[in-house]
Amino acid sequence: MRNTLLPAFRLSTLLIALILCVSTALAEQAGSYADPPMPPYRIEVEGFDAGGSDIKAVCDSAGRELWKHFPGYKLEKFVVKRGRNGPITLYSRNKQGEIVIKLDTGNTYWCQYAYQFAHEFCHLLCSFDEDYEGNKWFEETLAETASLYALRAMARSWKADPPYGHWKDYRDSLRSYSDDVILKRMKVHEIYESGLAGFLRVHKDRLTKEPCDRDLNGAMSLVFLKLFEEEPGRWESVRWLNSSPSPKGETFEQYLNKWHKAVPNRHRAFVEKVARLFGVSLNAGD
Repeated sequence: MRNTLLPAFRLSTLLIALILCVSTALAEQAGSYADPPMPPYRIEVEGFDAGGSDIKAVCDSAGRELWKHFPGYKLEKFVVKRGRNGPITLYSRNKQGEIVIKLDTGNTYWCQYAYQFAHEFCHLLCSFDEDYEGNKWFEETLAETASLYALRAMARSWKADPPYGHWKDYRDSLRSYSDDVILKRMKVHEIYESGLAGFLRVHKDRLTKEPCDRDLNGAMSLVFLKLFEEEPGRWESVRWLNSSPSPKGETFEQYLNKWHKAVPNRHRAFVEKVARLFGVSLNAGD
């Protein structure tokens, strides 16, 4: 039997309350601003209309909330530049052999910097590659999750350990920004009704053609936000998401099975949980 949908404002309130419970449990887990150090990267400040050291401080803080869960992982060097057509991570390396991340923001809109950087940094952590895009919507969902996760984690850590002492009160803006994004993800009400499996059945064609549909992967990201906030160590599992190229026509079931086979044993239960949420069967014996 299908659940009767509650009014939209009640569902949004319920979602916020559920996530707040996880946030309270995490409040004591905030680490030092400088721990661990981020992998090597640089900022090209031209066009941002903000100081390079301030931009890097925000990006470091956002990225570190994810990076702390990737011990021993090595990333290629990358550069952050000003973009004008939306944030993006380019597949092609520049002349210096760096991965190029473009952020479409500027001035001192630090929430936007953090939101966009966490999203693009998540693609690096997923070992993004240029191959069949039929299942790229899943990586985009994880990247949207990373944006919200980083902002909310920054709001907690900046209470005691901001990059600069006078930025301490900015934590409220970080939290308000993430809360506003959550409240605008109206498609999440479909997930309440039919679960992720039903949501995917309805929207699969659209997601396959347009993996960056923010209404759709943004709604799914709210489910993953709770999963990662209740066990932040799960983030490490995404480093094996693109362990091998995706051939043309690869199904989502094949995609998740490949991920399940690639992750170490400590992350298999999480991948299995994700598969169950989407109604996907994993091959026994992997």
